[in-house]
Amino acid sequence: MNARTGADAVLEVLLAWGVRRVFICPGSTEAAFLDATVRHPDFEVVLTTHESVTVAMADGHARATGEPAVAYLHTHLGLVNGLAHLDAARMARSPVVVLNGLKAASIQARGGFTALPATGELARPFVKRAWQSLTTAGLPEDVTQALRAATAEPSGPVWLGLAQDLMETVCPVAVPDPARHRVSARTAPDPERLREAAELLRSAERPVLVAGAEVGRHGAQRELVALAERLGAPVCNEDRRGFERPGFPADHPLHAGGYSAQNPAVAGADVLVFLGCRCFVEFEPSPEPPVPPCCRVIHSHVDPSELAKLQGTDVALVADESLVAAGLLDLLGDARAPARPPVPSVHTEPPTPSEHTEPPAPATVHQVAAALAEVVDDRTTVFEDATTSEPALLRALPLNSVDALFTTASGSLGWGMGAALGYQLGAPERRVLAVVGDGVFQFGPQALWVAARHRIPVLFVVINNRSYAAVAAALRRYGGTAARVGSYPGKDISGVDIAAVARGFGLPARRLDRAHELPAAVKELGALDGPALIEVLTDPDDLGAAPR
Repeated sequence: MNARTGADAVLEVLLAWGVRRVFICPGSTEAAFLDATVRHPDFEVVLTTHESVTVAMADGHARATGEPAVAYLHTHLGLVNGLAHLDAARMARSPVVVLNGLKAASIQARGGFTALPATGELARPFVKRAWQSLTTAGLPEDVTQALRAATAEPSGPVWLGLAQDLMETVCPVAVPDPARHRVSARTAPDPERLREAAELLRSAERPVLVAGAEVGRHGAQRELVALAERLGAPVCNEDRRGFERPGFPADHPLHAGGYSAQNPAVAGADVLVFLGCRCFVEFEPSPEPPVPPCCRVIHSHVDPSELAKLQGTDVALVADESLVAAGLLDLLGDARAPARPPVPSVHTEPPTPSEHTEPPAPATVHQVAAALAEVVDDRTTVFEDATTSEPALLRALPLNSVDALFTTASGSLGWGMGAALGYQLGAPERRVLAVVGDGVFQFGPQALWVAARHRIPVLFVVINNRSYAAVAAALRRYGGTAARVGSYPGKDISGVDIAAVARGFGLPARRLDRAHELPAAVKELGALDGPALIEVLTDPDDLGAAPR
Protein backbone atom coordinates (compact mmCIF):
# COMPACT_ATOMS: atom_id res chain seq x y z
CA MET A 1 0.00 0.00 0.00
CA ASN A 2 3.04 2.30 0.40
CA ALA A 3 4.25 1.75 -3.17
CA ARG A 4 4.26 4.72 -5.55
CA THR A 5 1.19 4.33 -7.75
CA GLY A 6 0.18 5.87 -11.06
CA ALA A 7 -1.98 8.28 -9.07
CA ASP A 8 1.08 9.40 -7.09
CA ALA A 9 2.95 9.98 -10.34
CA VAL A 10 0.09 12.09 -11.74
CA LEU A 11 0.03 14.21 -8.60
CA GLU A 12 3.81 14.63 -8.64
CA VAL A 13 3.66 15.94 -12.21
CA LEU A 14 1.01 18.49 -11.26
CA LEU A 15 3.05 19.68 -8.29
CA ALA A 16 6.20 19.94 -10.44
CA TRP A 17 4.28 22.26 -12.77
CA GLY A 18 3.17 24.46 -9.89
CA VAL A 19 -0.41 23.17 -9.78
CA ARG A 20 -1.39 23.31 -6.11
CA ARG A 21 -5.12 22.51 -6.24
CA VAL A 22 -7.57 20.42 -8.20
CA PHE A 23 -11.27 21.07 -8.79
CA ILE A 24 -13.04 17.73 -8.57
CA CYS A 25 -16.46 16.08 -8.52
CA PRO A 26 -15.35 12.51 -7.80
CA GLY A 27 -16.74 9.01 -7.98
CA SER A 28 -15.27 5.61 -7.22
CA THR A 29 -12.87 5.67 -10.17
CA GLU A 30 -11.01 8.59 -8.55
CA ALA A 31 -10.23 6.75 -5.29
CA ALA A 32 -6.52 6.23 -6.02
CA PHE A 33 -6.00 9.90 -6.86
CA LEU A 34 -7.88 11.09 -3.77
CA ASP A 35 -5.84 8.70 -1.64
CA ALA A 36 -2.62 10.10 -3.09
CA THR A 37 -3.62 13.65 -2.12
CA VAL A 38 -3.68 12.58 1.55
CA ARG A 39 0.08 12.01 1.26
CA HIS A 40 0.55 15.57 -0.03
CA PRO A 41 -0.98 18.01 2.47
CA ASP A 42 0.33 20.94 0.41
CA PHE A 43 -2.09 19.99 -2.38
CA GLU A 44 -5.66 21.29 -2.07
CA VAL A 45 -8.70 19.28 -3.12
CA VAL A 46 -11.54 21.67 -3.97
CA LEU A 47 -14.61 19.48 -3.80
CA THR A 48 -17.60 20.40 -5.97
CA THR A 49 -21.04 18.83 -6.28
CA HIS A 50 -21.57 19.19 -10.03
CA GLU A 51 -19.15 18.94 -12.92
CA SER A 52 -20.36 22.14 -14.58
CA VAL A 53 -19.12 24.01 -11.48
CA THR A 54 -15.88 22.00 -11.52
CA VAL A 55 -14.99 23.06 -15.05
CA ALA A 56 -16.13 26.68 -14.61
CA MET A 57 -13.99 27.01 -11.47
CA ALA A 58 -10.95 25.71 -13.31
CA ASP A 59 -11.65 28.18 -16.13
CA GLY A 60 -11.96 31.10 -13.70
CA HIS A 61 -8.78 30.06 -11.88
CA ALA A 62 -6.85 29.86 -15.16
CA ARG A 63 -8.06 33.32 -16.15
CA ALA A 64 -6.87 34.70 -12.81
CA THR A 65 -3.40 33.18 -12.89
CA GLY A 66 -2.65 32.57 -16.57
CA GLU A 67 -1.43 29.14 -15.41
CA PRO A 68 -2.91 25.68 -16.03
CA ALA A 69 -5.85 24.68 -13.84
CA VAL A 70 -7.07 21.11 -13.40
CA ALA A 71 -10.66 19.87 -13.44
CA TYR A 72 -11.00 16.19 -12.49
CA LEU A 73 -14.23 14.59 -13.77
CA HIS A 74 -15.86 11.19 -13.22
CA THR A 75 -16.28 8.92 -16.26
CA HIS A 76 -18.20 9.95 -19.37
CA LEU A 77 -21.15 11.03 -17.24
CA GLY A 78 -19.17 13.73 -15.46
CA LEU A 79 -17.53 14.78 -18.70
CA VAL A 80 -20.90 15.32 -20.37
CA ASN A 81 -22.03 17.44 -17.42
CA GLY A 82 -18.95 19.64 -17.80
CA LEU A 83 -18.91 20.10 -21.58
CA ALA A 84 -21.01 23.29 -21.73
CA HIS A 85 -18.54 25.22 -19.60
CA LEU A 86 -15.58 23.52 -21.27
CA ASP A 87 -16.80 25.34 -24.37
CA ALA A 88 -16.48 28.63 -22.45
CA ALA A 89 -12.89 27.69 -21.60
CA ARG A 90 -12.24 26.83 -25.24
CA MET A 91 -13.45 30.21 -26.47
CA ALA A 92 -11.40 32.03 -23.80
CA ARG A 93 -8.30 29.92 -24.56
CA SER A 94 -8.07 29.02 -20.87
CA PRO A 95 -5.35 26.42 -20.13
CA VAL A 96 -7.76 24.01 -18.42
CA VAL A 97 -6.58 20.41 -18.12
CA VAL A 98 -9.50 17.99 -17.82
CA LEU A 99 -8.41 14.76 -16.15
CA ASN A 100 -11.16 12.21 -16.65
CA GLY A 101 -11.36 9.13 -14.42
CA LEU A 102 -12.35 6.08 -16.46
CA LYS A 103 -13.19 2.51 -15.56
CA ALA A 104 -10.52 -0.19 -15.82
CA ALA A 105 -9.59 -1.13 -19.38
CA SER A 106 -11.17 -4.59 -19.18
CA ILE A 107 -14.51 -3.14 -18.07
CA GLN A 108 -14.34 -0.44 -20.75
CA ALA A 109 -13.90 -3.13 -23.38
CA ARG A 110 -16.99 -5.00 -22.16
CA GLY A 111 -19.30 -2.00 -21.74
CA GLY A 112 -19.20 -2.05 -17.94
CA PHE A 113 -21.02 0.30 -15.59
CA THR A 114 -20.34 3.97 -16.45
CA ALA A 115 -18.00 2.85 -19.24
CA LEU A 116 -18.31 4.24 -22.74
CA PRO A 117 -16.06 3.44 -25.71
CA ALA A 118 -13.94 6.36 -26.92
CA THR A 119 -14.97 8.74 -24.14
CA GLY A 120 -12.42 11.27 -25.36
CA GLU A 121 -14.41 11.75 -28.56
CA LEU A 122 -17.03 13.56 -26.48
CA ALA A 123 -14.43 16.15 -25.50
CA ARG A 124 -12.60 16.44 -28.82
CA PRO A 125 -14.61 19.38 -30.31
CA PHE A 126 -13.87 21.44 -27.17
CA VAL A 127 -10.15 20.79 -26.63
CA LYS A 128 -6.78 21.19 -28.32
CA ARG A 129 -5.78 17.62 -27.56
CA ALA A 130 -7.58 14.49 -26.39
CA TRP A 131 -5.65 11.40 -25.31
CA GLN A 132 -6.29 8.39 -23.07
CA SER A 133 -3.28 6.98 -21.24
CA LEU A 134 -2.52 3.42 -22.31
CA THR A 135 -0.01 2.30 -19.68
CA THR A 136 0.86 3.19 -16.10
CA ALA A 137 4.46 3.84 -17.15
CA GLY A 138 3.19 6.41 -19.63
CA LEU A 139 1.20 8.46 -17.09
CA PRO A 140 3.96 10.95 -16.16
CA GLU A 141 4.67 11.76 -19.80
CA ASP A 142 0.97 11.91 -20.70
CA VAL A 143 0.17 14.41 -17.94
CA THR A 144 3.24 16.43 -18.90
CA GLN A 145 2.09 16.54 -22.52
CA ALA A 146 -1.39 17.63 -21.44
CA LEU A 147 0.05 20.54 -19.46
CA ARG A 148 2.39 21.45 -22.31
CA ALA A 149 -0.42 21.49 -24.86
CA ALA A 150 -2.73 23.52 -22.61
CA THR A 151 -0.18 26.29 -22.03
CA ALA A 152 1.48 26.49 -25.46
CA GLU A 153 0.08 29.33 -27.61
CA PRO A 154 -2.58 29.45 -28.74
CA SER A 155 -3.44 28.03 -25.33
CA GLY A 156 -6.63 26.17 -24.51
CA PRO A 157 -8.19 23.19 -22.77
CA VAL A 158 -7.04 19.59 -23.17
CA TRP A 159 -8.50 16.22 -22.14
CA LEU A 160 -6.69 13.22 -20.68
CA GLY A 161 -8.42 9.94 -19.82
CA LEU A 162 -7.02 8.07 -16.80
CA ALA A 163 -8.24 4.50 -16.38
CA GLN A 164 -8.74 3.25 -12.83
CA ASP A 165 -6.43 0.26 -13.16
CA LEU A 166 -3.54 2.41 -14.40
CA MET A 167 -3.90 4.83 -11.50
CA GLU A 168 -3.86 1.99 -8.94
CA THR A 169 -0.82 0.15 -10.37
CA VAL A 170 2.78 0.71 -9.23
CA CYS A 171 4.55 3.35 -11.34
CA PRO A 172 8.38 3.46 -11.25
CA VAL A 173 8.77 6.19 -13.93
CA ALA A 174 10.22 9.56 -12.87
CA VAL A 175 8.55 12.92 -13.44
CA PRO A 176 9.78 14.69 -16.59
CA ASP A 177 11.44 18.05 -15.98
CA PRO A 178 8.78 20.73 -16.58
CA ALA A 179 11.42 23.27 -17.63
CA ARG A 180 12.23 21.13 -20.66
CA HIS A 181 8.60 20.75 -21.74
CA ARG A 182 6.92 24.06 -21.07
CA VAL A 183 6.68 26.23 -24.19
CA SER A 184 6.49 29.88 -23.13
CA ALA A 185 7.51 31.53 -26.41
CA ARG A 186 5.50 34.43 -27.85
CA THR A 187 4.77 34.69 -31.56
CA ALA A 188 6.24 37.80 -33.22
CA PRO A 189 4.56 39.32 -36.30
CA ASP A 190 6.01 38.89 -39.77
CA PRO A 191 8.17 42.03 -40.31
CA GLU A 192 6.93 42.62 -43.87
CA ARG A 193 3.26 42.32 -42.92
CA LEU A 194 3.88 44.62 -39.94
CA ARG A 195 5.39 47.25 -42.26
CA GLU A 196 2.32 46.99 -44.50
CA ALA A 197 0.09 47.59 -41.49
CA ALA A 198 2.16 50.60 -40.41
CA GLU A 199 1.92 52.09 -43.91
CA LEU A 200 -1.85 51.70 -43.91
CA LEU A 201 -2.05 53.46 -40.56
CA ARG A 202 0.36 56.20 -41.61
CA SER A 203 -1.84 57.08 -44.59
CA ALA A 204 -5.16 56.64 -42.77
CA GLU A 205 -7.33 59.69 -42.11
CA ARG A 206 -9.75 58.06 -39.69
CA PRO A 207 -8.21 54.89 -38.18
CA VAL A 208 -10.08 53.00 -35.46
CA LEU A 209 -8.59 50.33 -33.20
CA VAL A 210 -10.61 47.42 -31.81
CA ALA A 211 -9.41 45.66 -28.64
CA GLY A 212 -10.23 41.95 -28.44
CA ALA A 213 -10.01 39.55 -25.52
CA GLU A 214 -6.46 38.58 -26.50
CA VAL A 215 -5.26 42.11 -25.63
CA GLY A 216 -6.17 41.39 -22.04
CA ARG A 217 -4.92 37.82 -22.05
CA HIS A 218 -1.53 38.89 -23.44
CA GLY A 219 -1.22 41.94 -21.17
CA ALA A 220 -1.11 44.33 -24.12
CA GLN A 221 -3.28 47.15 -22.78
CA ARG A 222 -0.37 49.51 -22.08
CA GLU A 223 0.96 49.13 -25.63
CA LEU A 224 -2.53 49.58 -27.08
CA VAL A 225 -3.08 52.79 -25.13
CA ALA A 226 0.25 54.12 -26.39
CA LEU A 227 -0.61 53.18 -29.99
CA ALA A 228 -4.03 54.84 -29.77
CA GLU A 229 -2.49 58.03 -28.39
CA ARG A 230 0.22 58.02 -31.07
CA LEU A 231 -2.46 57.76 -33.77
CA GLY A 232 -5.09 59.86 -32.02
CA ALA A 233 -7.43 57.00 -32.92
CA PRO A 234 -10.62 55.98 -31.09
CA VAL A 235 -10.63 52.48 -29.61
CA CYS A 236 -13.62 50.13 -29.33
CA ASN A 237 -13.84 46.97 -27.32
CA GLU A 238 -14.70 43.81 -29.25
CA ASP A 239 -18.30 43.42 -30.35
CA ARG A 240 -20.61 41.97 -27.74
CA ARG A 241 -20.85 38.50 -29.26
CA GLY A 242 -17.11 37.97 -28.91
CA PHE A 243 -16.53 40.14 -25.85
CA GLU A 244 -14.99 38.38 -22.84
CA ARG A 245 -12.99 41.08 -21.06
CA PRO A 246 -12.19 44.77 -21.64
CA GLY A 247 -9.05 45.51 -23.62
CA PHE A 248 -9.06 49.30 -23.36
CA PRO A 249 -9.84 51.50 -20.34
CA ALA A 250 -13.34 52.95 -20.47
CA ASP A 251 -12.23 56.13 -18.72
CA HIS A 252 -9.70 56.98 -21.46
CA PRO A 253 -10.80 59.90 -23.69
CA LEU A 254 -10.21 57.76 -26.81
CA HIS A 255 -12.55 54.99 -25.66
CA ALA A 256 -15.44 54.67 -28.13
CA GLY A 257 -17.61 51.94 -26.59
CA GLY A 258 -18.29 48.51 -28.04
CA TYR A 259 -17.71 47.65 -31.68
CA SER A 260 -20.55 47.61 -34.17
CA ALA A 261 -20.84 48.85 -37.74
CA GLN A 262 -23.39 51.38 -36.46
CA ASN A 263 -21.05 52.83 -33.84
CA PRO A 264 -20.42 56.46 -35.02
CA ALA A 265 -16.67 56.04 -34.60
CA VAL A 266 -16.65 52.85 -36.70
CA ALA A 267 -19.03 54.15 -39.37
CA GLY A 268 -16.59 56.91 -40.30
CA ALA A 269 -13.41 54.80 -40.26
CA ASP A 270 -11.20 54.28 -43.30
CA VAL A 271 -8.88 51.75 -41.57
CA LEU A 272 -9.93 49.29 -38.87
CA VAL A 273 -7.34 47.47 -36.77
CA PHE A 274 -8.69 44.37 -35.00
CA LEU A 275 -6.23 43.35 -32.29
CA GLY A 276 -6.92 39.89 -30.88
CA CYS A 277 -10.58 39.90 -31.94
CA ARG A 278 -12.83 37.24 -33.36
CA CYS A 279 -14.13 38.74 -36.58
CA PHE A 280 -16.93 37.90 -35.96
CA VAL A 281 -19.13 35.73 -33.72
CA GLU A 282 -22.39 35.47 -35.63
CA PHE A 283 -25.68 35.18 -33.73
CA GLU A 284 -28.30 35.39 -36.47
CA PRO A 285 -27.97 35.92 -40.25
CA SER A 286 -27.69 39.63 -40.95
CA PRO A 287 -27.97 41.48 -44.27
CA GLU A 288 -25.74 44.27 -42.93
CA PRO A 289 -21.96 43.85 -43.36
CA PRO A 290 -20.02 43.92 -40.07
CA VAL A 291 -17.41 46.31 -41.54
CA PRO A 292 -18.23 49.59 -43.32
CA PRO A 293 -17.83 49.45 -47.12
CA CYS A 294 -14.47 50.60 -48.53
CA CYS A 295 -12.82 50.30 -45.09
CA ARG A 296 -9.36 48.69 -45.06
CA VAL A 297 -8.83 45.98 -42.43
CA ILE A 298 -5.80 44.97 -40.37
CA HIS A 299 -6.36 41.90 -38.19
CA SER A 300 -3.96 40.32 -35.72
CA HIS A 301 -4.46 37.17 -33.67
CA VAL A 302 -2.24 34.54 -32.09
CA ASP A 303 -4.42 31.83 -33.68
CA PRO A 304 -4.12 31.92 -37.49
CA SER A 305 -7.47 30.14 -37.85
CA GLU A 306 -9.20 33.33 -36.67
CA LEU A 307 -7.77 35.45 -39.49
CA ALA A 308 -10.00 36.16 -42.52
CA LYS A 309 -12.42 33.51 -41.26
CA LEU A 310 -15.61 35.49 -41.86
CA GLN A 311 -14.35 38.99 -42.62
CA GLY A 312 -11.70 39.50 -45.28
CA THR A 313 -8.55 41.34 -44.27
CA ASP A 314 -5.99 43.49 -46.08
CA VAL A 315 -3.15 42.73 -43.65
CA ALA A 316 -3.17 39.57 -41.52
CA LEU A 317 -0.76 39.31 -38.59
CA VAL A 318 -0.22 36.06 -36.69
CA ALA A 319 1.24 37.27 -33.41
CA ASP A 320 0.93 38.16 -29.76
CA GLU A 321 -0.99 41.47 -29.56
CA SER A 322 1.57 43.13 -27.29
CA LEU A 323 4.28 42.51 -29.92
CA VAL A 324 2.02 43.77 -32.71
CA ALA A 325 1.21 47.03 -30.89
CA ALA A 326 4.84 47.53 -29.83
CA GLY A 327 6.06 46.85 -33.38
CA LEU A 328 3.61 49.34 -34.88
CA LEU A 329 4.72 51.96 -32.38
CA ASP A 330 8.34 51.48 -33.42
CA LEU A 331 7.54 51.72 -37.13
CA LEU A 332 5.32 54.79 -36.74
CA GLY A 333 8.13 56.61 -34.98
CA ASP A 334 7.74 59.70 -32.82
CA ALA A 335 5.39 61.60 -35.10
CA ARG A 336 2.67 63.34 -33.12
CA ALA A 337 -0.92 62.28 -33.62
CA PRO A 338 -2.74 64.39 -36.22
CA ALA A 339 -5.63 66.53 -35.09
CA ARG A 340 -8.81 64.48 -35.33
CA PRO A 341 -12.40 65.20 -34.38
CA PRO A 342 -13.45 64.15 -30.87
CA VAL A 343 -14.48 60.54 -30.34
CA PRO A 344 -18.24 60.42 -31.02
CA SER A 345 -20.51 59.62 -28.13
CA VAL A 346 -21.85 56.09 -28.59
CA HIS A 347 -24.50 55.91 -25.89
CA THR A 348 -26.27 57.88 -23.23
CA GLU A 349 -27.00 56.54 -19.80
CA PRO A 350 -30.23 56.98 -17.91
CA PRO A 351 -29.79 59.13 -14.82
CA THR A 352 -28.30 57.38 -11.82
CA PRO A 353 -31.16 56.42 -9.52
CA SER A 354 -31.47 58.00 -6.11
CA GLU A 355 -33.62 57.25 -3.11
CA HIS A 356 -35.77 60.31 -3.82
CA THR A 357 -36.31 59.97 -7.58
CA GLU A 358 -36.45 56.21 -8.12
CA PRO A 359 -39.80 55.02 -9.51
CA PRO A 360 -41.77 52.33 -7.69
CA ALA A 361 -40.56 48.75 -7.60
CA PRO A 362 -39.68 46.58 -9.40
CA ALA A 363 -36.31 48.03 -10.28
CA THR A 364 -35.18 48.33 -13.87
CA VAL A 365 -32.01 46.70 -15.13
CA HIS A 366 -30.53 50.13 -15.92
CA GLN A 367 -31.09 51.20 -12.31
CA VAL A 368 -29.46 48.03 -11.01
CA ALA A 369 -26.46 48.52 -13.33
CA ALA A 370 -26.06 52.15 -12.23
CA ALA A 371 -26.32 51.15 -8.56
CA LEU A 372 -23.65 48.48 -9.01
CA ALA A 373 -21.38 51.01 -10.70
CA GLU A 374 -21.41 53.00 -7.44
CA VAL A 375 -19.71 50.16 -5.54
CA VAL A 376 -17.37 48.72 -8.20
CA ASP A 377 -13.85 50.07 -7.71
CA ASP A 378 -10.44 49.38 -9.23
CA ARG A 379 -9.84 46.33 -7.05
CA THR A 380 -13.15 44.70 -8.04
CA THR A 381 -13.55 41.98 -10.65
CA VAL A 382 -17.05 41.32 -11.96
CA PHE A 383 -18.03 37.97 -13.46
CA GLU A 384 -21.03 38.82 -15.61
CA ASP A 385 -23.42 36.07 -16.66
CA ALA A 386 -26.75 37.83 -17.11
CA THR A 387 -28.04 37.47 -20.65
CA THR A 388 -30.54 40.31 -21.13
CA SER A 389 -28.94 42.55 -18.50
CA GLU A 390 -25.53 42.42 -20.18
CA PRO A 391 -25.82 45.52 -22.41
CA ALA A 392 -26.80 47.74 -19.47
CA LEU A 393 -24.03 46.29 -17.29
CA LEU A 394 -21.34 46.73 -19.94
CA ARG A 395 -22.34 50.37 -20.44
CA ALA A 396 -22.61 51.27 -16.75
CA LEU A 397 -19.74 49.44 -15.05
CA PRO A 398 -16.29 51.11 -14.96
CA LEU A 399 -14.33 48.77 -17.23
CA ASN A 400 -10.97 50.44 -16.84
CA SER A 401 -8.64 47.46 -16.59
CA VAL A 402 -8.33 44.05 -18.23
CA ASP A 403 -9.33 42.34 -14.97
CA ALA A 404 -12.35 44.56 -14.29
CA LEU A 405 -14.83 42.14 -15.88
CA PHE A 406 -15.03 38.68 -17.38
CA THR A 407 -17.87 37.14 -19.31
CA THR A 408 -18.30 34.35 -21.82
CA ALA A 409 -19.21 34.29 -25.47
CA SER A 410 -20.18 30.60 -25.24
CA GLY A 411 -23.80 31.07 -24.17
CA SER A 412 -23.45 28.30 -21.55
CA LEU A 413 -25.69 29.48 -18.69
CA GLY A 414 -24.42 29.04 -15.14
CA TRP A 415 -20.75 29.56 -16.06
CA GLY A 416 -20.38 32.74 -14.01
CA MET A 417 -21.39 31.03 -10.76
CA GLY A 418 -18.41 28.68 -10.70
CA ALA A 419 -15.95 30.81 -12.69
CA ALA A 420 -16.14 33.61 -10.11
CA LEU A 421 -15.21 31.15 -7.35
CA GLY A 422 -12.21 29.78 -9.24
CA TYR A 423 -11.04 33.30 -10.06
CA GLN A 424 -11.29 34.37 -6.41
CA LEU A 425 -9.11 31.43 -5.35
CA GLY A 426 -6.56 32.36 -8.03
CA ALA A 427 -6.63 36.10 -7.25
CA PRO A 428 -7.38 36.42 -3.50
CA GLU A 429 -6.35 40.09 -3.53
CA ARG A 430 -9.32 40.97 -5.75
CA ARG A 431 -12.90 41.58 -4.60
CA VAL A 432 -15.09 39.39 -6.82
CA LEU A 433 -18.75 39.94 -7.68
CA ALA A 434 -20.70 37.34 -9.65
CA VAL A 435 -23.52 39.24 -11.36
CA VAL A 436 -25.90 36.67 -12.81
CA GLY A 437 -29.47 36.38 -14.02
CA ASP A 438 -32.10 34.24 -12.33
CA GLY A 439 -32.12 31.86 -15.27
CA VAL A 440 -28.35 31.53 -14.97
CA PHE A 441 -28.71 30.93 -11.23
CA GLN A 442 -30.94 27.93 -11.84
CA PHE A 443 -28.20 26.37 -13.99
CA GLY A 444 -25.54 26.65 -11.30
CA PRO A 445 -26.86 26.76 -7.69
CA GLN A 446 -24.43 23.96 -6.75
CA ALA A 447 -21.76 26.67 -6.74
CA LEU A 448 -23.28 28.03 -3.53
CA TRP A 449 -22.41 24.81 -1.69
CA VAL A 450 -18.82 25.08 -2.93
CA ALA A 451 -18.64 28.74 -1.88
CA ALA A 452 -19.98 27.97 1.59
CA ARG A 453 -17.90 24.84 2.18
CA HIS A 454 -14.61 26.45 1.14
CA ARG A 455 -15.45 29.93 2.49
CA ILE A 456 -14.74 31.60 -0.85
CA PRO A 457 -15.66 35.30 -0.39
CA VAL A 458 -17.55 35.89 -3.65
CA LEU A 459 -20.62 38.12 -3.50
CA PHE A 460 -23.36 36.84 -5.82
CA VAL A 461 -25.75 39.48 -7.18
CA VAL A 462 -28.74 37.84 -8.86
CA ILE A 463 -30.83 40.03 -11.17
CA ASN A 464 -34.19 38.29 -10.95
CA ASN A 465 -36.75 39.19 -13.62
CA ARG A 466 -38.42 35.81 -13.07
CA SER A 467 -38.23 35.00 -16.76
CA TYR A 468 -36.22 33.76 -19.70
CA ALA A 469 -36.44 37.20 -21.24
CA ALA A 470 -34.18 36.22 -24.14
CA VAL A 471 -36.75 33.64 -25.22
CA ALA A 472 -39.54 36.22 -25.18
CA ALA A 473 -37.33 38.67 -27.07
CA ALA A 474 -36.70 36.02 -29.75
CA LEU A 475 -40.44 35.44 -30.09
CA ARG A 476 -40.96 39.19 -30.42
CA ARG A 477 -38.32 39.40 -33.16
CA TYR A 478 -39.87 36.42 -34.90
CA GLY A 479 -43.09 38.41 -35.14
CA GLY A 480 -45.52 35.50 -35.10
CA THR A 481 -48.65 34.74 -33.11
CA ALA A 482 -46.91 35.04 -29.72
CA ALA A 483 -45.81 38.60 -30.47
CA ARG A 484 -49.24 39.58 -31.79
CA VAL A 485 -51.15 38.36 -28.74
CA GLY A 486 -48.42 39.18 -26.20
CA SER A 487 -48.15 35.63 -24.87
CA TYR A 488 -44.65 34.17 -24.66
CA PRO A 489 -44.38 30.42 -23.92
CA GLY A 490 -41.02 29.47 -22.45
CA LYS A 491 -40.63 32.81 -20.65
CA ASP A 492 -42.04 32.43 -17.12
CA ILE A 493 -39.64 30.87 -14.56
CA SER A 494 -41.06 32.64 -11.52
CA GLY A 495 -41.67 31.08 -8.13
CA VAL A 496 -38.15 30.72 -6.72
CA ASP A 497 -37.07 32.70 -3.65
CA ILE A 498 -33.40 32.82 -4.58
CA ALA A 499 -32.30 34.49 -1.35
CA ALA A 500 -33.99 31.70 0.62
CA VAL A 501 -32.22 29.10 -1.53
CA ALA A 502 -28.88 30.77 -0.75
CA ARG A 503 -29.63 30.76 2.97
CA GLY A 504 -30.39 27.05 2.66
CA PHE A 505 -26.84 26.55 1.37
CA GLY A 506 -25.50 28.52 4.33
CA LEU A 507 -24.93 31.95 2.74
CA PRO A 508 -26.12 35.24 4.24
CA ALA A 509 -28.61 36.61 1.72
CA ARG A 510 -30.96 39.54 1.14
CA ARG A 511 -33.83 40.09 -1.27
CA LEU A 512 -34.32 43.63 -2.66
CA ASP A 513 -36.85 45.21 -4.98
CA ARG A 514 -35.40 48.72 -5.11
CA ALA A 515 -32.11 49.51 -6.84
CA HIS A 516 -31.15 52.29 -4.42
CA GLU A 517 -30.87 49.65 -1.67
CA LEU A 518 -28.18 47.76 -3.58
CA PRO A 519 -25.01 49.78 -2.78
CA ALA A 520 -25.58 49.55 0.97
CA ALA A 521 -26.32 45.82 0.73
CA VAL A 522 -23.16 45.23 -1.31
CA LYS A 523 -21.06 47.07 1.25
CA GLU A 524 -22.68 45.24 4.15
CA LEU A 525 -22.54 41.69 2.80
CA GLY A 526 -19.30 42.25 0.93
CA ALA A 527 -17.59 43.05 4.23
CA LEU A 528 -18.33 39.58 5.59
CA ASP A 529 -15.61 36.94 5.81
CA GLY A 530 -17.15 34.57 3.30
CA PRO A 531 -19.64 34.31 0.46
CA ALA A 532 -23.03 36.05 0.38
CA LEU A 533 -25.88 36.67 -2.04
CA ILE A 534 -28.15 39.57 -2.98
CA GLU A 535 -31.27 38.99 -5.04
CA VAL A 536 -32.68 42.05 -6.83
CA LEU A 537 -36.18 41.80 -8.31
CA THR A 538 -36.57 43.54 -11.67
CA ASP A 539 -39.34 44.02 -14.21
CA PRO A 540 -40.35 40.69 -15.86
CA ASP A 541 -41.49 42.58 -18.97
CA ASP A 542 -38.08 44.15 -19.61
CA LEU A 543 -36.82 41.94 -22.43
CA GLY A 544 -33.44 43.60 -22.77
CA ALA A 545 -31.75 45.10 -25.80
CA ALA A 546 -29.57 42.34 -27.21
CA PRO A 547 -30.62 38.72 -26.63
CA ARG A 548 -28.28 35.78 -27.22
